[in-house]
This record gives sequence, C-alpha cells and structure tokens, in this order.
Amino acid sequence: MTRRIPLLPAGYRQLLSFRPYRLYFASSTLGAFASAVQFLAQGWLIVALAPGATALIAYLVVRLGVKSLLAVPAGLLADRLPRSQIYAWMRVLAGVSSLVAVGALVSPYPIAVALIATAIAAASHAFDLPAHRALQGEVQPSEHLERGLSFGSGGFHIAALLAPIVAFPLASWAGAGAPLMLSALVFFAAAVPAFAITPTRLVRLASRAHEDVSSALRYLAGTPAVVALLIATTLPSLVDKAVVIALPSTSSAGDHSAFGLVLAAPELGAITIGFVMAALNWRFAPWIPIVSAGGYAAGVVAASFAGFAVGIEMIAIALFLAGCAKTTLITSSFAGIQRLVPAEMRGRIMTI
Repeated sequence: MTRRIPLLPAGYRQLLSFRPYRLYFASSTLGAFASAVQFLAQGWLIVALAPGATALIAYLVVRLGVKSLLAVPAGLLADRLPRSQIYAWMRVLAGVSSLVAVGALVSPYPIAVALIATAIAAASHAFDLPAHRALQGEVQPSEHLERGLSFGSGGFHIAALLAPIVAFPLASWAGAGAPLMLSALVFFAAAVPAFAITPTRLVRLASRAHEDVSSALRYLAGTPAVVALLIATTLPSLVDKAVVIALPSTSSAGDHSAFGLVLAAPELGAITIGFVMAALNWRFAPWIPIVSAGGYAAGVVAASFAGFAVGIEMIAIALFLAGCAKTTLITSSFAGIQRLVPAEMRGRIMTI
C-alpha cells in the first residue's frame, strides 16, 4: 500500500509496511486528539455548571487523585494482560466518560455527574498510560523502534495542535456538550484499530514472583540510567506548560494571536522534528537525550529573555527550537527505556 504513495520517504514506507504499527499509529493519533478535546471540554463543562474556583479545584483533585491511586494497579495489569487489549478497552471507557459528561447537562445533579465522568476519564487514562507506552515496543520490529517512536510523536503533536483549534469554535457554536460528543465518537473510532492490533512478537508476561511493585523498585534502584530517562520523559512537559503560561505576560504583545503563536510554536517544532527523525535510521545513544536536554534548556532560556528584549516573534522561534529539542529528548528517552527495560516489566516501569 505505502509503495504506491509518491515522494513518501523510504523510512516511512518501511515503517508503515507493518500492519500492527499502522493500526497503532491510527489509534494513538485519534486517541490523542480525543483526549485533548475531552480534557478541554470537561474543564469548560465544570466552569459552565458552577462558575468559580471551587468546582474547578474539585475537578482537578478528582482527576489527579484517581490517576495517582490507580497508577500502581495499572502498571501491574499492563504486565499481566495483553497490552493491546487494555489499550483498546481504555479507549472505549474514555468514550463512555465523555458521554457521561454530556449527561451532566440534563441531570438534576450536574456537578456530581460531571465529577463522575472526570473520575472515569482519569481511570481510563491511568490504565491506558502504561499499556500504551509498553505497547510501543511491540508494534514494530526492534530495528524500527526509534523510527516508530518518532513517527508516533509527530502524529501525537499534530493531534495536540488540532484539538483546541477544533474544540474552541465547536464549544462556542454548540456549547460544551458538542466537543464532548466529538471526543466520544473519536475515542470509539480509535478503539477499532486498537482491537485489531496483534503484536509483532509475543511478550513474556511477568510471573507471580515479579508481579509486585517491589521488584520494579529494586530494578530501578540498580539502574540509575532508567531513572534518569524516566525523569527526562516527564520534567520537560511540566516546564513547557509553565513557560507557555508565563511568557505572554512578559511580552509587549499580549493579544490572542500572539498567545496562539506562542502555544503553536513548540507543537510545530515537535511535529517537524518527529517526522524528520522518523525518516532517519537513528538509534538510541546516551548522548542524544543529554545534548537535547541542553538544547531544550537553552531554548527555554532564550525564549524568556526574548520576551523582555525583542518580542513575540523571537519567543516563537525560541519555543519552536525548544519544541524540537524537547521532542528529541522525550523520544530518545523512551527509546532508551524500551531498549533497557525487560519487556515483562515495562508496564510497571512506564507507570512511574
């Protein structure tokens, strides 16, 4: 199929020739779009039903609390059951949570229903996360792992960029229920290819002697390189959010178009570098996350100083480059984790 597409890089053709990867990429990209729309829409719904900080704080507490409580059992489950099936069913559950949230619009107890929907969505995300990440190493042959991670990252960031572009006008035109219905439909669509995934190689599921958290903690205690890679997959995203929130107030350009440019710049950088890396035959090496971490830090610092000295255009350029470096850092770190961590333990390690 891919051979008939002109101008498609050879690396893309090789990767997309694997049916499990095609199914995974379609489900992952659709799921990322639906998840981003759902997150925005559920927050808007809470604010619309109960303006003020109390309900919004309750929404965040429920979302973070449920995910934190279920993190450990989710990791254990991802090492016991077929990961592709967990991955598929969590898309169904996420779609159900969006439908429950729509029910809050007609319920006599709207806040309670909205928070129940939030809890269901958080549970689906908690169980999806370790299964999803562990599955990334199973849907293509080992020699295409890095390429597959890069290509998937490009699709993820396209979805993240499109979600607010679609959700904001839809909510303005038809209310908070419309983007929730859209996210439900897309989640259900994402479940279809997920159910069809057959991993390219069987994963040896953990035996009873290794089905506990202590074994994962002992493994991490003896492999500081994996701990560093896990930190590298998480910390940049937290920094990124803080920078995007803070920078528009430091710039002389405070209009909506400027803020939109700042929001889009790192995503555009991530999309660009993701697909560029996917076209290359690169392999994980320890120096890649180290160098890219330095590049990300430099981009963030440059964006901060540009906000004071130059203007929004230089902020956008700096954040574009920071987005390229951040995606390289996260993708290479995930590649390192997939290479270093035994397959039967990836669910527990990934949930951390």
